Amino acid sequence: MPTQTIYALAESQITISGGGQLDGVTQGDGSHLDGLTITLNSNSWETIQVDDNDANFDDNDGNQVLDGAQTFGVDGSGTPVNYASGLRVEAEYQIIVEDSEGNQYTLYGFNINEPGQSPAFGTVEGLAFLADSVGSTEFPPIGEPLTVVSSSEGPKNDTPYTNLAEPPCFTPGTQILTATGIRDVAGIAVGDLVWTLDHGFQPVRWLGHRPVAAEELAENPNFLPIKICKDALGPGLPAQDMHVSPQHRIFVSGWRAQIYAGEDEVLAPAVKLCHGDAITRDTTCEEVTYIHLLFDRHEVIWSNGLLSESFFPAADMLTPTAQEVVSLFPRQFAAQDVRTARACMSDRSAITLVG
Repeated sequence: MPTQTIYALAESQITISGGGQLDGVTQGDGSHLDGLTITLNSNSWETIQVDDNDANFDDNDGNQVLDGAQTFGVDGSGTPVNYASGLRVEAEYQIIVEDSEGNQYTLYGFNINEPGQSPAFGTVEGLAFLADSVGSTEFPPIGEPLTVVSSSEGPKNDTPYTNLAEPPCFTPGTQILTATGIRDVAGIAVGDLVWTLDHGFQPVRWLGHRPVAAEELAENPNFLPIKICKDALGPGLPAQDMHVSPQHRIFVSGWRAQIYAGEDEVLAPAVKLCHGDAITRDTTCEEVTYIHLLFDRHEVIWSNGLLSESFFPAADMLTPTAQEVVSLFPRQFAAQDVRTARACMSDRSAITLVG
């Protein structure tokens, strides 16, 4: 069966009002959360690898199983929880949450069916996020109570894995401004000083590489990079063609940001800036490697002459390698979990920023 990727946030990273919990206990439709608020306390979305015989992430699908032994979340002592290969996983229920500005997001109760647990829907371990659902364009905001406005049973054969959100990152060939000049992102190392808009030259604390092979791109076309052509956002913006992951946020300023976001400067996901031939999903791409640059805080950096974001700890950050990084730099990760470098666009008006 093909391997699919799910990004989920463990229950240990979530606070629910009124002493609520993700577990259904007596029902698996999420109705126990109606009217409560859910606060995502970090952006530590974890990567889950799933074997499935179809392209959809569903409820009550016995063919969805963990692809290899994996860890997800932590126990009461902070120790990562291990799960055996082959355990069934489900989108147990779906809920729609709303933030203070009226933006809505669809979240799925991510359930690993553990042996000896009954009922199965009483073991919901975290939340997965549906990208571009009910008008949303990115991961829900961190640290803000999100009100559960509706709930229902999990999806049935209509939620492709490609519709689940993925983390933002650069691709090789992107030119980054550093203390030693302009360099290919693929050649940057931990400790190198990179120019940031707000804090001058800052050291890279961690680098991540995520190769996506042709087979995975064929199965998950939502992973195809966004091509931003030279001058797409103005003269020299960017200075040459560049590729980024769909959710990689681009810095936009001026009257467009003020009118449509009420901010002088905003960060908007590249996939929502697509227009004409200037910014488009690159369907000719056969394979791609996504590269993450992590600093002490979320930063805006120079990339091919265009300002865009550094890595903001999200889906890939609790892989085994990244768990070590979190342990090595806990203070940096704690700071990043609650603040982005600029306000982030969270609705379909992002497209107006390039009109």
